[in-house]
Amino acid sequence: MDLYLLRDYIGLYAPVILFILTLFLLRNMKTYLQFFVTGFILNNILNIILKIAIKDARPNDEQRRIEIGVVNRARIGFDKFGMPSGHAQNCGFCLSFITLVLNDHFISTLYACISIISLFQRYLYKNHTILQLAVGLFVGIGFGYLTYLFGNKYIMGNIKMKKDDNAPL
Repeated sequence: MDLYLLRDYIGLYAPVILFILTLFLLRNMKTYLQFFVTGFILNNILNIILKIAIKDARPNDEQRRIEIGVVNRARIGFDKFGMPSGHAQNCGFCLSFITLVLNDHFISTLYACISIISLFQRYLYKNHTILQLAVGLFVGIGFGYLTYLFGNKYIMGNIKMKKDDNAPL
């Protein structure tokens, strides 16, 4: 197989690859798995909301069509917008969540490499600008971090100080 073709497939399907790999790695950690799947869904919803709110076109030739559509209040699908990059946001989410849960350098490096390949592929084919990719990546990392915090707090429960039992020291 051609290395360029492999790069393109990894770049295009990186969010799916990382999602399935994360499901496998968290298969014995049911609570984290539930938080991951819920967070992944919410991350995608957040991406759609941000794309509709920001309305920043992709760097290809659709810029003019989007400007005309926005001025005329035409319905434009969120997939026509590029800010923030959904691929980058999903890669950042998976990367930060799995890094925090497993704390495994090899897995974190693997996720980072897949994410970098995806970002490069999205930029190479003019699906996104560097800014769109950076914003997507950082939003995903932040949302992954927040999802981990909520999951960790849920697992830890509500920790309170023990009542003093007046025992001697």
